[in-house]
Amino acid sequence: MQATLVSPGAMLMLARGDDAEALMDDFSTPALPRVQIWRTAVGFVLLIGTFFGATFLLFRLGARMIEAPAPEMLTGGTPLSAMIFFATFIGFHVGLLVVLPLLHRRGYSSLFGPSRRLNMRHFAWGTLATLALAAGLYGLMFVERLFLPAALEPSIALLRPVGEWAVWLIPALAVIFLQTFAEEALFRGYLLQQLRARFSSVWVWAVLPSFIFGLLHFDAATYGWVNAGAYVVNTTVTGILLCLITVRTGNLGAAAGLHFGNNAALVFIGIDGTLDGFSLAAVVMPLQEGYTAWSILSQTVVTLILFTIWWFWMNRRDKIANAASGA
Repeated sequence: MQATLVSPGAMLMLARGDDAEALMDDFSTPALPRVQIWRTAVGFVLLIGTFFGATFLLFRLGARMIEAPAPEMLTGGTPLSAMIFFATFIGFHVGLLVVLPLLHRRGYSSLFGPSRRLNMRHFAWGTLATLALAAGLYGLMFVERLFLPAALEPSIALLRPVGEWAVWLIPALAVIFLQTFAEEALFRGYLLQQLRARFSSVWVWAVLPSFIFGLLHFDAATYGWVNAGAYVVNTTVTGILLCLITVRTGNLGAAAGLHFGNNAALVFIGIDGTLDGFSLAAVVMPLQEGYTAWSILSQTVVTLILFTIWWFWMNRRDKIANAASGA
């Protein structure tokens, strides 16, 4: 078999060789044969409803526990409020445990891929990759400070003593894993498998669910309309890339690790005023000013560049392997 190299212009169309085609078909196989669009639509509505139901209940319970108004959970400015916020994503897990057997006659582990096991090596590499990317972007921020006007110059503030932060480190990573894996199980697991098994177009099985994923991150109250739009662009593009990575690897592990590493970086350096309850330190910057949009979109560009390098490397590796097996 021969692998077809992918050009940047054809990347989103996912031109691929026979081996990549097999991987894609394999990942969506667990969704067969119940791929009727009405099943997926009803399942998605039930999942969203379960999530908001869990959010409502946990916010009410959390407000009583920490004696604070429910809206405080949305900002996650303290360890307890951040814990409650991330815990609300258990709603997606509960919903999937109900929807999958009820509508599709399959179990939760089928979301991982045909092996029904999460590839932990892929997960580990994905986590390390996004932690390294986060470290590089923070390093770039310090370089940018040399050229920015004082009013836009971001700074780093220590939020809490190291001892206090360390007490919450393991619980923080646990609920961040719960949150990120819930989103991956829904968008790169459930929706990707169901839509990929039903439709051949990348616009349906990758772009559409990723756009929904992006819209769920729209927050004009925190970032302003322009910056919130930039955030939607970032999360949509990231979602598309995670879909392509998932079908390319044939397993949910890499996407889950990449997402977890990205959010786990918040426990070291977060963004002041938004989900910084677990953070040791935070970047202090005006979230509704132009620098925030620049920061979000520059991260998007860097991510696209790294993905392109990885994609070509994978194609080259497959070409060499196929040539060796055919020799």
